[in-house]
Amino acid sequence: MSEYQSLQEQNAELKAELERKHTDLMHAHHDVLELRKNYDHLRIARNLGISQEDRNESKQRINKMVREIDKCLALLDE
Repeated sequence: MSEYQSLQEQNAELKAELERKHTDLMHAHHDVLELRKNYDHLRIARNLGISQEDRNESKQRINKMVREIDKCLALLDE
């Protein structure tokens, strides 16, 4: 009986961890969608003739966001 209760607790912990991972994954997915939208805006702005400095700044911000998402995804893989 004790082993049964232990397995139930372990199962509950695993379900909670799965839910946390799912939430993290959904946040990462949302971030990816946001980055895609930002990328599209950047492409449009680039075609409108914004300055090279603005383009570089935008690229840096996007790269930073991509790195943050990569970190989230790496944590989810653990």
